[in-house]
Amino acid sequence: MALYKLAQYNPDYTNEIFDGNDIKNFDVYADDDRVGSVVNILVDENDGRFRYFIIDTGFWIFGKQVLLPVGLARLDYDNKHLFVPKLTKEQVKNLPEFNEGLAIDNDYEEQVRGVYRPLVMTAMPGMLGTPPLYNYTMEPYLYELNDPSFRNYEERFMSRRNRSKTEIL
Repeated sequence: MALYKLAQYNPDYTNEIFDGNDIKNFDVYADDDRVGSVVNILVDENDGRFRYFIIDTGFWIFGKQVLLPVGLARLDYDNKHLFVPKLTKEQVKNLPEFNEGLAIDNDYEEQVRGVYRPLVMTAMPGMLGTPPLYNYTMEPYLYELNDPSFRNYEERFMSRRNRSKTEIL
């Protein structure tokens, strides 16, 4: 499954999808601590769904960029904040670093998921290990959008994507 940055996938996303607004530069908070800012979103090429926020941790973890599954975020549009409850500095330190030239494969994504699973395991007892052929639907608590407004953006994004594919055919 190839993942693309939002602007690569749809260069006019701010006007078409986000009503002229941009989620980039939203401040990211873990409980009450600012932990960084959103620098981009990764989109699944297969279905156009948002999968990860790319977070720049700034001074919190020495400028490291990491991935955050979209399902773990809670958005506050008025204040331009993204919240990740119960995320710790130690967990962020343990995340594999994201960089521009990185090939995101299943092994890399599994390292990312492995760091975040403890945040949700109490809510999903009985989840042990991951099947060998991973599919994002296997862990909806990591990838299903909880925020209705952001889900609406994703649906509009997917709708435009499907329309564009139909026009090409």
